[in-house]
Amino acid sequence: MCGSVLFAASDAPFLKSDSSAASRGLGIVIARILAVRGYDLVIGARERVPLFDAAESLRELGRRVVPVEGNIADSGVRARLIDEARELGGLDVLVNNASELGGIRPVTELDPSVVEHVFRVNVVAPLALVTHAVPLLEQHGGLVVNVSSDAARGAYPGWAAYGASKAALELVTRTIDAELRGQRVFAVAVDPGDMRTRMHQAAFPGEDISDRPEPEVTAPFWNWLFAQHPATVGGERFAAQEADARWLLPV
Repeated sequence: MCGSVLFAASDAPFLKSDSSAASRGLGIVIARILAVRGYDLVIGARERVPLFDAAESLRELGRRVVPVEGNIADSGVRARLIDEARELGGLDVLVNNASELGGIRPVTELDPSVVEHVFRVNVVAPLALVTHAVPLLEQHGGLVVNVSSDAARGAYPGWAAYGASKAALELVTRTIDAELRGQRVFAVAVDPGDMRTRMHQAAFPGEDISDRPEPEVTAPFWNWLFAQHPATVGGERFAAQEADARWLLPV
């Protein structure tokens, strides 16, 4: 089986972000599961050292792994990700995992430039990457996985920019599936739940988040998802830490 996992992080000038992409946290968990399932990988992140360390560890699982350093909001980086997937032979799975938090602050204190940046990374970049990836995805009946959040529905005080961007991403996900399933391209949104990650810590500076589970808690869900035919899951929203009802949440 040949496939590509495309993770890339923002350049995060506003700092409050998870730059892990495929190099640590949830990203490396998903990438490792896909490698074990027989996929070759294209992975991306902003930080060179953890990215290349992750690529080396994934190669130990016997797969071809191509790291692409850069910011997913950069069109040139997106083009390189797609080019590398093409060189590996195609694209079965596209995972948009990079997210920008943008800080936690009341609506009345939001900086419009920060909100714009959050939307560029969390909505515009994944949509643009999918647009470029369609020719490869349709050849393989591919699946787009957009990583969302409960903040998309929670209306949590201080989370307006991030929550609104994830709500938009979920709508984009359903639209992608509705428009492209006739071309054998399917899309799902996944809420991974609260986890002990750098991004979650940034959302709660100075607080102890050791009660949150490690990203590996989501592994059973990813193994289940990637065992499904994309057409049977496309258009749905899932919660990766909820094992009842196939992890399915109402859209």
